[in-house]
Amino acid sequence: MKKKLGGEEALTQDLVAQAHIENFAMKLFDYADKNDRQSNFTKGVIRAFYTAGHLIDVLSLFGELDENLISTRKYAKWKATYIHSCMKNGETPKPGSVGGHNDDLKDFNMRIPQTETREEPQPTTMSGPVQPSTVLNPIASSHVISDSASALETCETLHISDAKGSSQKMSENSDSWRLTLDDYMEAQKYAKYAVSALSYEDSKTAIESLMKALAILKK
Repeated sequence: MKKKLGGEEALTQDLVAQAHIENFAMKLFDYADKNDRQSNFTKGVIRAFYTAGHLIDVLSLFGELDENLISTRKYAKWKATYIHSCMKNGETPKPGSVGGHNDDLKDFNMRIPQTETREEPQPTTMSGPVQPSTVLNPIASSHVISDSASALETCETLHISDAKGSSQKMSENSDSWRLTLDDYMEAQKYAKYAVSALSYEDSKTAIESLMKALAILKK
């Protein structure tokens, strides 16, 4: 009986963690997509697209992704790369089409490079692994988490050339997204903690970190 209850509790924790990660990823994507379509091209928008795409990578640990999440992940990663490349080359990015990001994918799907997995594990600040609550594919887990952690590290290397200007743009978007750049950076920090915890299959710490990130985004 205890073993059965323990298994049900572990399943519940995994479902809660999955829901929080998906919710956080989609909030980041919606924020980035809305700004992109309003031609508000900032480093914060790049970060949001990039992080959303790789958080969806983490969701694949819980099972097969549906078509909507797969297309959202591809589009988010492509948009992050596209906007960053345009800004780097001094070009003005084109906003997403009115028809939705799936329409954009039809136009650019052939140009989207497949994300490479990495063999080496990324360093984390966790003191040690905890016992997994569910049995996951060890090969898939290590590759996806490593790539996602690396993605968040890469995001942190993007330098903000005009933090004050970016913060003002982000806070003027809409009534539901009055975020400053500091708020966004704080939320991303907790998202990184969550990914690090998931590399040890520590769902409790991951949920706590994601809840803190979501609390910041809901201000």
